[in-house]
Amino acid sequence: MRIISIANQKGGVAKTTTTINLGACLAFMKRKVLLIDMDPQAHTTLGLGLDPDSLTKTVLNVLEPHRSKDRLKLEDVILKLKFKEENHLFLAPSNIDFASAEYKLIDQIGREDFLSSSIKECNIPFDYIIIDCPPSLGILTVNALKACDEVIIPMQPHYFALRGIEEFMETTEIVRKNLNHPLKINILITIADVRSNIAQEVIEEIKSYFDKSLFKTMIRKNIALVEASSQGIPAILYNPNCHGAIDYYKLAEEVISYEEEKVSARI
Repeated sequence: MRIISIANQKGGVAKTTTTINLGACLAFMKRKVLLIDMDPQAHTTLGLGLDPDSLTKTVLNVLEPHRSKDRLKLEDVILKLKFKEENHLFLAPSNIDFASAEYKLIDQIGREDFLSSSIKECNIPFDYIIIDCPPSLGILTVNALKACDEVIIPMQPHYFALRGIEEFMETTEIVRKNLNHPLKINILITIADVRSNIAQEVIEEIKSYFDKSLFKTMIRKNIALVEASSQGIPAILYNPNCHGAIDYYKLAEEVISYEEEKVSARI
């Protein structure tokens, strides 16, 4: 099982879009995928066609001290998404109640490990778990970083975004050292206007700066991704021939190829 967090302290960089569409493409490839919505805005939950206000069980119920009588197991809140007859995509949803999580967890011993412990205890086997993080480095994001093996940092090809990525990676390094938890970090270029000369210049700078930690796949700017989210379905089901669906499918292939490379290296 691979656990991947989608994180960036900057908003509007397609964290949720990446969570939904990477997860859906992996599921389309017959991988069993769980999406965990750790954002109080519940955009992953909304983007998959669910009404967060109607939910009585969310990941918040999982992030309780183990001694708490209100604590639920992760499998108690997982929903199977029914976009097609044969489906491999699941969701642990969020809602606005999540906004109280920072306050609830702030004085709890071992609070950084609540999500990690819940994943380890989960009796449902998954090939991939993908965690959508909030646009901040509070206790929710720290839980996600402690629970995962890898972090994908989406970024737009803007000059200011480069500075933001540097700051986030520095902060992530502090988390890694303080929690003694190694993380593989990869950068994903998103919302790229490939026709823009300025964007092309920044893309080349990103490539030279991040080198081996940058995905080869780039997510092009595509209105169909926005339209798919508004309809509550992944782009690969909304319009499989749109640039967004094609790009995220290529990203899923690249993510899987990394696993295959590790297996080949062991043989």
